[in-house]
Amino acid sequence: MAAVYDAIIVGAGPAGGSAAYFLSRAGMRVVVLERARLPRYKPCGGAVPLRQLERFSLPLDQLIESRIVAARYRLGEREVRVRLEPDSVVTVMRDRLDSLLLAQGQAEVRDGVAVAGIEESDTEVLVTTARGERLAGRYLVGADGANSTVARAAGLRASRALCPAIQAEVAPPAEVMDDFAGTLAFVFGEVPGGYLWVFPKSDHLSVGIGVVRHSARGLRQVLAGAMGHLGIPLEGVALSGDSLPLYAGREPLSTSRVLLAGDSAGLVDPITGEGIRFAIESGKMAAETILGGQTRGYSRRIHQGIGRSLNIGRHLARIFYRFPRACFALGVRNPFASKAFVGLSSGRGGYAWLIAQILGTLPLHLAAEAAIALAGLFGEESGRVAHRILRPGTTALD
Repeated sequence: MAAVYDAIIVGAGPAGGSAAYFLSRAGMRVVVLERARLPRYKPCGGAVPLRQLERFSLPLDQLIESRIVAARYRLGEREVRVRLEPDSVVTVMRDRLDSLLLAQGQAEVRDGVAVAGIEESDTEVLVTTARGERLAGRYLVGADGANSTVARAAGLRASRALCPAIQAEVAPPAEVMDDFAGTLAFVFGEVPGGYLWVFPKSDHLSVGIGVVRHSARGLRQVLAGAMGHLGIPLEGVALSGDSLPLYAGREPLSTSRVLLAGDSAGLVDPITGEGIRFAIESGKMAAETILGGQTRGYSRRIHQGIGRSLNIGRHLARIFYRFPRACFALGVRNPFASKAFVGLSSGRGGYAWLIAQILGTLPLHLAAEAAIALAGLFGEESGRVAHRILRPGTTALD
Protein backbone atom coordinates (compact mmCIF):
# COMPACT_ATOMS: atom_id res chain seq x y z
CA MET A 1 0.00 0.00 0.00
CA ALA A 2 1.37 3.40 -0.95
CA ALA A 3 2.15 6.03 1.67
CA VAL A 4 -0.11 9.05 1.10
CA TYR A 5 1.00 12.72 1.22
CA ASP A 6 -0.47 16.07 0.31
CA ALA A 7 2.64 16.83 -1.76
CA ILE A 8 5.69 14.89 -2.90
CA ILE A 9 8.75 16.94 -3.79
CA VAL A 10 11.55 15.40 -5.84
CA GLY A 11 14.85 17.20 -5.29
CA ALA A 12 16.22 18.85 -2.14
CA GLY A 13 17.89 21.90 -3.70
CA PRO A 14 16.70 25.52 -3.29
CA ALA A 15 13.57 24.97 -5.42
CA GLY A 16 12.50 21.80 -3.63
CA GLY A 17 13.49 23.14 -0.23
CA SER A 18 11.49 26.35 -0.77
CA ALA A 19 8.39 24.47 -1.91
CA ALA A 20 8.70 22.12 1.08
CA TYR A 21 9.15 25.06 3.47
CA PHE A 22 6.00 26.92 2.42
CA LEU A 23 3.82 23.83 1.94
CA SER A 24 4.73 22.16 5.23
CA ARG A 25 4.40 25.38 7.19
CA ALA A 26 0.90 25.76 5.75
CA GLY A 27 -0.02 22.45 7.37
CA MET A 28 0.37 20.08 4.44
CA ARG A 29 1.91 16.64 4.84
CA VAL A 30 5.00 16.81 2.61
CA VAL A 31 7.83 14.41 1.79
CA VAL A 32 11.04 15.38 0.00
CA LEU A 33 12.84 12.68 -2.01
CA GLU A 34 16.52 13.30 -2.80
CA ARG A 35 18.64 10.94 -4.87
CA ALA A 36 21.92 11.97 -3.21
CA ARG A 37 22.90 11.57 0.41
CA LEU A 38 22.49 14.74 2.47
CA PRO A 39 24.20 17.04 3.15
CA ARG A 40 25.16 17.10 -0.51
CA TYR A 41 28.23 19.10 -1.50
CA LYS A 42 27.71 20.98 -4.74
CA PRO A 43 30.19 23.43 -6.33
CA CYS A 44 28.21 26.60 -7.01
CA GLY A 45 28.85 30.33 -7.34
CA GLY A 46 26.20 30.71 -4.67
CA ALA A 47 25.25 34.36 -5.29
CA VAL A 48 21.74 35.13 -4.06
CA PRO A 49 19.79 38.28 -3.16
CA LEU A 50 19.67 38.76 0.59
CA ARG A 51 15.96 39.60 0.31
CA GLN A 52 15.30 36.06 -0.96
CA LEU A 53 16.91 34.52 2.12
CA GLU A 54 15.01 36.86 4.41
CA ARG A 55 11.77 35.16 3.33
CA PHE A 56 12.72 32.23 5.54
CA SER A 57 13.51 31.95 9.23
CA LEU A 58 17.12 31.03 8.46
CA PRO A 59 20.11 31.67 10.76
CA LEU A 60 21.83 34.06 8.34
CA ASP A 61 24.98 34.28 10.47
CA GLN A 62 25.51 30.56 9.81
CA LEU A 63 24.66 30.82 6.13
CA ILE A 64 26.26 33.93 4.62
CA GLU A 65 29.78 33.39 3.33
CA SER A 66 30.45 36.85 1.90
CA ARG A 67 28.52 40.11 1.70
CA ILE A 68 29.01 41.53 -1.77
CA VAL A 69 29.97 45.21 -2.00
CA ALA A 70 31.28 45.45 -5.58
CA ALA A 71 31.30 43.87 -9.03
CA ARG A 72 34.12 43.60 -11.55
CA TYR A 73 33.66 43.16 -15.29
CA ARG A 74 36.64 42.26 -17.43
CA LEU A 75 37.09 41.97 -21.21
CA GLY A 76 40.68 41.46 -22.34
CA GLU A 77 42.73 44.07 -20.50
CA ARG A 78 39.72 46.31 -19.89
CA GLU A 79 38.13 46.16 -16.47
CA VAL A 80 35.33 48.08 -14.79
CA ARG A 81 34.63 47.95 -11.05
CA VAL A 82 31.29 49.09 -9.65
CA ARG A 83 30.29 49.60 -6.01
CA LEU A 84 26.99 48.00 -5.01
CA GLU A 85 24.37 48.83 -2.43
CA PRO A 86 25.21 47.21 0.92
CA ASP A 87 23.49 43.91 1.71
CA SER A 88 21.93 43.53 -1.72
CA VAL A 89 23.73 40.30 -2.69
CA VAL A 90 25.47 37.65 -0.59
CA THR A 91 27.16 34.34 -1.35
CA VAL A 92 26.35 31.02 0.30
CA MET A 93 27.47 27.40 0.19
CA ARG A 94 24.84 25.23 -1.47
CA ASP A 95 25.08 22.30 0.93
CA ARG A 96 24.47 24.59 3.90
CA LEU A 97 21.64 26.49 2.19
CA ASP A 98 19.89 23.27 1.19
CA SER A 99 20.25 21.78 4.68
CA LEU A 100 19.02 24.88 6.49
CA LEU A 101 16.00 25.25 4.20
CA LEU A 102 14.98 21.67 4.88
CA ALA A 103 15.64 22.01 8.61
CA GLN A 104 13.46 25.13 8.87
CA GLY A 105 10.55 23.42 7.15
CA GLN A 106 8.44 20.67 8.63
CA ALA A 107 8.57 18.16 5.77
CA GLU A 108 9.69 14.56 5.95
CA VAL A 109 13.04 14.19 4.13
CA ARG A 110 14.29 10.95 2.57
CA ASP A 111 17.76 11.04 1.05
CA GLY A 112 19.43 8.38 -1.05
CA VAL A 113 16.07 7.76 -2.75
CA ALA A 114 15.88 7.93 -6.55
CA VAL A 115 12.61 8.16 -8.45
CA ALA A 116 12.08 5.45 -11.05
CA GLY A 117 8.70 6.51 -12.39
CA ILE A 118 5.48 8.44 -11.84
CA GLU A 119 1.85 7.77 -12.72
CA GLU A 120 -0.66 10.61 -12.71
CA SER A 121 -4.40 10.20 -12.34
CA ASP A 122 -7.27 12.64 -11.87
CA THR A 123 -6.89 12.50 -8.09
CA GLU A 124 -3.22 11.78 -7.30
CA VAL A 125 0.33 11.15 -8.47
CA LEU A 126 1.87 7.77 -7.71
CA VAL A 127 5.67 7.75 -7.36
CA THR A 128 7.72 4.57 -7.60
CA THR A 129 11.26 4.72 -6.22
CA ALA A 130 14.28 2.76 -7.43
CA ARG A 131 13.87 0.62 -4.31
CA GLY A 132 10.38 -0.38 -5.38
CA GLU A 133 8.60 1.73 -2.76
CA ARG A 134 5.37 3.46 -3.80
CA LEU A 135 4.21 6.84 -2.51
CA ALA A 136 1.02 8.69 -3.42
CA GLY A 137 0.57 12.43 -3.33
CA ARG A 138 -2.16 14.85 -4.30
CA TYR A 139 0.54 16.91 -6.02
CA LEU A 140 4.13 16.44 -7.16
CA VAL A 141 6.80 19.14 -7.48
CA GLY A 142 9.69 18.26 -9.78
CA ALA A 143 12.79 20.08 -8.53
CA ASP A 144 15.36 17.48 -9.55
CA GLY A 145 17.63 19.56 -11.77
CA ALA A 146 18.39 20.18 -15.41
CA ASN A 147 18.05 16.50 -16.37
CA SER A 148 14.79 16.15 -14.44
CA THR A 149 13.38 12.63 -14.22
CA VAL A 150 10.02 14.13 -13.25
CA ALA A 151 9.93 16.37 -16.35
CA ARG A 152 10.57 13.41 -18.66
CA ALA A 153 8.07 11.15 -16.91
CA ALA A 154 5.36 13.84 -17.01
CA GLY A 155 6.01 14.69 -20.66
CA LEU A 156 7.14 18.24 -19.86
CA ARG A 157 10.03 20.36 -21.20
CA ALA A 158 10.53 18.26 -24.33
CA SER A 159 12.53 21.09 -25.96
CA ARG A 160 15.10 21.41 -23.17
CA ALA A 161 18.50 22.86 -24.07
CA LEU A 162 21.50 22.32 -21.80
CA CYS A 163 24.67 24.39 -21.75
CA PRO A 164 27.98 23.05 -20.43
CA ALA A 165 29.64 24.54 -17.37
CA ILE A 166 32.69 23.69 -15.27
CA GLN A 167 33.09 24.83 -11.69
CA ALA A 168 35.62 24.54 -8.88
CA GLU A 169 36.29 25.71 -5.32
CA VAL A 170 39.84 26.93 -4.81
CA ALA A 171 41.83 28.49 -1.96
CA PRO A 172 44.27 30.94 -3.65
CA PRO A 173 47.09 32.93 -2.01
CA ALA A 174 45.96 35.36 0.71
CA GLU A 175 46.62 38.45 -1.42
CA VAL A 176 44.34 37.09 -4.17
CA MET A 177 41.59 36.34 -1.62
CA ASP A 178 41.88 39.93 -0.42
CA ASP A 179 41.66 41.23 -4.02
CA PHE A 180 38.37 39.40 -4.63
CA ALA A 181 36.90 39.89 -1.15
CA GLY A 182 33.28 41.05 -1.31
CA THR A 183 33.38 41.20 -5.10
CA LEU A 184 31.58 39.35 -7.88
CA ALA A 185 33.92 39.10 -10.90
CA PHE A 186 32.77 38.40 -14.46
CA VAL A 187 35.32 37.75 -17.23
CA PHE A 188 34.21 37.96 -20.86
CA GLY A 189 35.97 37.32 -24.15
CA GLU A 190 37.92 34.22 -23.11
CA VAL A 191 35.53 31.79 -24.80
CA PRO A 192 32.97 32.33 -27.61
CA GLY A 193 29.42 32.51 -26.32
CA GLY A 194 30.28 32.37 -22.65
CA TYR A 195 31.99 33.89 -19.65
CA LEU A 196 33.95 33.03 -16.51
CA TRP A 197 33.21 33.98 -12.92
CA VAL A 198 34.98 34.37 -9.60
CA PHE A 199 32.73 34.59 -6.51
CA PRO A 200 34.12 34.93 -2.97
CA LYS A 201 33.31 32.66 -0.05
CA SER A 202 34.58 32.98 3.52
CA ASP A 203 37.82 31.02 3.00
CA HIS A 204 37.99 30.27 -0.73
CA LEU A 205 36.80 31.34 -4.18
CA SER A 206 34.18 29.69 -6.37
CA VAL A 207 35.30 29.87 -10.00
CA GLY A 208 33.80 28.56 -13.19
CA ILE A 209 33.12 28.83 -16.88
CA GLY A 210 29.82 28.49 -18.72
CA VAL A 211 28.86 28.80 -22.37
CA VAL A 212 25.56 29.38 -24.14
CA ARG A 213 26.54 28.57 -27.71
CA HIS A 214 29.66 26.41 -27.60
CA SER A 215 30.66 22.82 -26.96
CA ALA A 216 32.34 21.71 -23.76
CA ARG A 217 35.55 20.92 -25.64
CA GLY A 218 38.54 22.87 -24.34
CA LEU A 219 36.66 24.58 -21.49
CA ARG A 220 38.92 23.13 -18.81
CA GLN A 221 42.01 24.56 -20.53
CA VAL A 222 40.36 27.95 -20.98
CA LEU A 223 39.29 28.03 -17.33
CA ALA A 224 42.77 27.07 -16.09
CA GLY A 225 44.48 29.64 -18.33
CA ALA A 226 42.15 32.51 -17.41
CA MET A 227 42.29 31.76 -13.68
CA GLY A 228 46.08 31.53 -13.84
CA HIS A 229 46.13 35.00 -15.39
CA LEU A 230 44.11 36.24 -12.38
CA GLY A 231 46.50 34.60 -9.90
CA ILE A 232 44.16 31.70 -9.09
CA PRO A 233 46.09 28.48 -9.84
CA LEU A 234 43.98 25.40 -10.52
CA GLU A 235 46.73 22.76 -10.40
CA GLY A 236 45.49 19.85 -8.31
CA VAL A 237 42.02 21.37 -7.92
CA ALA A 238 39.03 19.12 -8.60
CA LEU A 239 36.88 20.41 -11.46
CA SER A 240 33.17 19.61 -11.60
CA GLY A 241 31.21 19.45 -14.85
CA ASP A 242 27.61 20.61 -14.87
CA SER A 243 24.75 21.46 -17.21
CA LEU A 244 22.86 24.76 -17.18
CA PRO A 245 19.32 24.60 -18.62
CA LEU A 246 18.20 27.38 -20.91
CA TYR A 247 14.69 28.78 -20.64
CA ALA A 248 12.83 27.58 -23.71
CA GLY A 249 9.93 30.02 -23.78
CA ARG A 250 6.24 29.34 -23.35
CA GLU A 251 6.21 25.57 -23.00
CA PRO A 252 4.08 23.72 -20.43
CA LEU A 253 5.72 23.47 -17.00
CA SER A 254 2.84 21.72 -15.27
CA THR A 255 0.01 19.26 -15.63
CA SER A 256 -3.02 19.17 -13.37
CA ARG A 257 -0.95 17.60 -10.54
CA VAL A 258 2.75 17.90 -11.51
CA LEU A 259 4.67 21.19 -11.36
CA LEU A 260 8.29 21.89 -12.31
CA ALA A 261 10.47 24.38 -10.43
CA GLY A 262 14.03 25.70 -10.56
CA ASP A 263 16.45 24.06 -13.01
CA SER A 264 13.82 21.42 -13.82
CA ALA A 265 11.76 24.23 -15.36
CA GLY A 266 14.78 25.71 -17.16
CA LEU A 267 14.83 28.80 -14.94
CA VAL A 268 18.47 29.85 -15.25
CA ASP A 269 19.69 33.29 -16.27
CA PRO A 270 20.99 32.96 -19.87
CA ILE A 271 23.74 35.55 -19.37
CA THR A 272 24.99 35.03 -15.82
CA GLY A 273 24.04 31.39 -15.27
CA GLU A 274 22.37 32.35 -11.97
CA GLY A 275 19.71 29.93 -10.79
CA ILE A 276 19.25 30.12 -7.00
CA ARG A 277 17.04 33.20 -7.09
CA PHE A 278 14.68 31.66 -9.64
CA ALA A 279 14.73 28.33 -7.83
CA ILE A 280 13.54 29.95 -4.61
CA GLU A 281 10.97 32.10 -6.44
CA SER A 282 9.53 29.21 -8.46
CA GLY A 283 9.50 26.91 -5.42
CA LYS A 284 7.44 29.52 -3.60
CA MET A 285 5.13 29.92 -6.63
CA ALA A 286 4.66 26.15 -6.83
CA ALA A 287 3.68 26.04 -3.15
CA GLU A 288 1.27 28.96 -3.50
CA THR A 289 -0.29 27.38 -6.59
CA ILE A 290 -0.84 24.06 -4.82
CA LEU A 291 -2.26 25.78 -1.75
CA GLY A 292 -4.62 27.72 -4.00
CA GLY A 293 -5.68 24.59 -5.89
CA GLN A 294 -5.19 26.28 -9.29
CA THR A 295 -2.33 24.24 -10.77
CA ARG A 296 -3.41 24.77 -14.37
CA GLY A 297 -2.41 28.42 -14.07
CA TYR A 298 1.11 27.63 -12.84
CA SER A 299 2.85 27.66 -16.24
CA ARG A 300 1.33 31.03 -17.11
CA ARG A 301 2.38 32.45 -13.74
CA ILE A 302 5.98 31.28 -14.22
CA HIS A 303 6.14 32.62 -17.76
CA GLN A 304 4.77 36.02 -16.73
CA GLY A 305 6.66 36.36 -13.45
CA ILE A 306 10.05 34.88 -14.39
CA GLY A 307 10.09 33.62 -17.95
CA ARG A 308 9.35 36.90 -19.70
CA SER A 309 12.58 38.41 -18.39
CA LEU A 310 14.59 35.25 -19.10
CA ASN A 311 13.31 35.21 -22.67
CA ILE A 312 14.51 38.78 -23.20
CA GLY A 313 17.80 37.82 -21.57
CA ARG A 314 18.19 34.92 -23.99
CA HIS A 315 18.05 37.32 -26.95
CA LEU A 316 20.37 39.77 -25.21
CA ALA A 317 22.85 36.95 -24.62
CA ARG A 318 23.01 36.23 -28.34
CA ILE A 319 23.70 39.89 -29.08
CA PHE A 320 26.24 40.26 -26.28
CA TYR A 321 28.23 37.16 -27.20
CA ARG A 322 28.18 38.05 -30.89
CA PHE A 323 29.36 41.64 -30.31
CA PRO A 324 31.13 41.50 -26.91
CA ARG A 325 33.36 44.55 -27.33
CA ALA A 326 30.58 46.86 -28.51
CA CYS A 327 28.26 45.65 -25.75
CA PHE A 328 31.02 46.02 -23.16
CA ALA A 329 31.63 49.60 -24.27
CA LEU A 330 27.97 50.61 -24.43
CA GLY A 331 26.65 48.54 -21.53
CA VAL A 332 29.25 47.42 -19.00
CA ARG A 333 31.29 50.64 -19.12
CA ASN A 334 28.06 52.58 -18.58
CA PRO A 335 27.96 52.75 -14.74
CA PHE A 336 24.17 53.07 -14.67
CA ALA A 337 23.78 49.96 -16.83
CA SER A 338 26.45 47.95 -15.01
CA LYS A 339 24.81 48.66 -11.65
CA ALA A 340 21.48 47.65 -13.17
CA PHE A 341 23.09 44.43 -14.44
CA VAL A 342 24.15 43.47 -10.93
CA GLY A 343 20.75 44.69 -9.74
CA LEU A 344 19.28 41.76 -11.64
CA SER A 345 20.95 39.44 -9.12
CA SER A 346 19.48 41.40 -6.23
CA GLY A 347 15.99 40.97 -7.68
CA ARG A 348 15.35 44.67 -8.30
CA GLY A 349 14.28 44.20 -11.90
CA GLY A 350 14.39 42.07 -15.03
CA TYR A 351 15.97 42.35 -18.45
CA ALA A 352 13.30 44.72 -19.77
CA TRP A 353 14.26 47.05 -16.91
CA LEU A 354 17.95 46.60 -17.78
CA ILE A 355 17.34 47.57 -21.42
CA ALA A 356 15.45 50.66 -20.29
CA GLN A 357 18.40 51.60 -18.06
CA ILE A 358 20.88 51.19 -20.93
CA LEU A 359 18.84 53.13 -23.50
CA GLY A 360 17.79 55.82 -21.04
CA THR A 361 21.34 56.59 -19.91
CA LEU A 362 23.14 56.01 -23.22
CA PRO A 363 23.36 59.72 -24.23
CA LEU A 364 24.78 60.65 -20.82
CA HIS A 365 27.19 57.71 -20.96
CA LEU A 366 28.50 58.65 -24.42
CA ALA A 367 28.91 62.28 -23.37
CA ALA A 368 30.86 61.24 -20.27
CA GLU A 369 33.08 58.89 -22.30
CA ALA A 370 33.85 61.69 -24.73
CA ALA A 371 34.66 64.11 -21.88
CA ILE A 372 36.96 61.59 -20.18
CA ALA A 373 38.76 60.89 -23.45
CA LEU A 374 39.14 64.62 -24.10
CA ALA A 375 40.52 65.18 -20.59
CA GLY A 376 42.97 62.34 -21.16
CA LEU A 377 44.50 64.27 -24.02
CA PHE A 378 45.82 66.73 -21.42
CA GLY A 379 47.50 63.97 -19.42
CA GLU A 380 46.78 60.71 -17.63
CA GLU A 381 46.00 62.42 -14.32
CA SER A 382 43.45 64.69 -16.00
CA GLY A 383 41.71 61.62 -17.40
CA ARG A 384 41.56 60.04 -13.92
CA VAL A 385 40.12 63.22 -12.39
CA ALA A 386 37.47 63.38 -15.11
CA HIS A 387 36.60 59.74 -14.53
CA ARG A 388 36.17 60.28 -10.77
CA ILE A 389 33.85 63.21 -11.42
CA LEU A 390 31.81 61.68 -14.26
CA ARG A 391 31.93 58.06 -13.09
CA PRO A 392 31.43 58.20 -9.32
CA GLY A 393 31.41 54.78 -7.69
CA THR A 394 33.30 53.11 -10.56
CA THR A 395 36.89 52.40 -11.48
CA ALA A 396 37.91 51.78 -15.07
CA LEU A 397 41.22 50.08 -15.84
CA ASP A 398 42.19 50.03 -19.53
